[in-house]
Amino acid sequence: MEAHAAMGEVLAEVDGTPTVYPDTQGYPPLREYVADFLGRRRGLAVSPDDVLLTEGSGQAIHFVAEALIDPGDVVIVDHFVYGGTLWSLRRFQSDVRGVVSDADGMLPDALDETIRDAISEGRRPKLLYLIPTFQNPQAWTMPIERRREIVEVAARHGVPIVEDDGIAEFRFEGQHIPAVSSLDGSGLAIHTGSFSKVVVPGMRIGYLVASRELLETVMPIKGSRGVTQFGALAVHRFATTRLDDHLAGLNRVLRSRRDAMFAALGENLGGVATWSRPEGGLYTWLTMPGHVDLVKAAGPAEEAGVTYDLGPRFATGDDPGHNRARLCFSYNTEDEIAEGIARLTGVLDGMGYL
Repeated sequence: MEAHAAMGEVLAEVDGTPTVYPDTQGYPPLREYVADFLGRRRGLAVSPDDVLLTEGSGQAIHFVAEALIDPGDVVIVDHFVYGGTLWSLRRFQSDVRGVVSDADGMLPDALDETIRDAISEGRRPKLLYLIPTFQNPQAWTMPIERRREIVEVAARHGVPIVEDDGIAEFRFEGQHIPAVSSLDGSGLAIHTGSFSKVVVPGMRIGYLVASRELLETVMPIKGSRGVTQFGALAVHRFATTRLDDHLAGLNRVLRSRRDAMFAALGENLGGVATWSRPEGGLYTWLTMPGHVDLVKAAGPAEEAGVTYDLGPRFATGDDPGHNRARLCFSYNTEDEIAEGIARLTGVLDGMGYL
């Protein structure tokens, strides 16, 4: 495996040298790579000193939450959002408020209203959490115009934005869009990203990009919980020698599996259900008619050899999401995807939903 080869190369080079001792913010060459990468691919001008290496983007978000949130603080997210982040936010007893979205992402007017409501209660939101590219789980991507509108609303009210950019490199078509953080002139935006999924999930190397003030608040929280130095060395070697070719091949496979998912959904549930059609990512968001309970169907579906992520696990607003599910296409083959959707359709039909 290429990641293992990269690990072997760097271990041979650093054996017995001081390079194995970690820098406080993480391996400097990898932080330099991240700063250069964000400038080239996200339009985000930062220096290596603005970058803190973390154990995946999840740890970066957890650090920010610990630094900024006190019990009862209002935090704004999408009305369906990644469960791992929800766990961190609820871990610090925040008041999570979901904002509705359309196919282009969070609605600026709804965001403005949510912020104003919180301010009227004397509780200015502590942060706004966004996954603007291939949102998890809804899979939409915010166009540049919507990103500007969201940044304008947040900046006008002085609400920091935490941008989770973890899977934006899984783009099969279309062009990369500048990061939300690159559009912010207030200094309030916080950017997180990860190499975990694009290299090896178990490697757990991510990064936090923020103002010096926030980094100085986060560093004591981080303490000695630095990322593995050997992992950082290997990821740097992999990123600088293999990553582009690796991503090109990986995205070809993912695109084929995504297209197989779309074809299977169209063949089996076309005219009944709707689903997002992302230009990349790892999943699509399935919405069935309101009378279909995908939570109740999960048990029979699993007996039929099919599993999916339940809508309520991502819900933050008034819609509990019982008729919604995240369908991942990243692991199974095209034939397995087609068979899985056919079996799920059979289960739903057998329960009288279709």
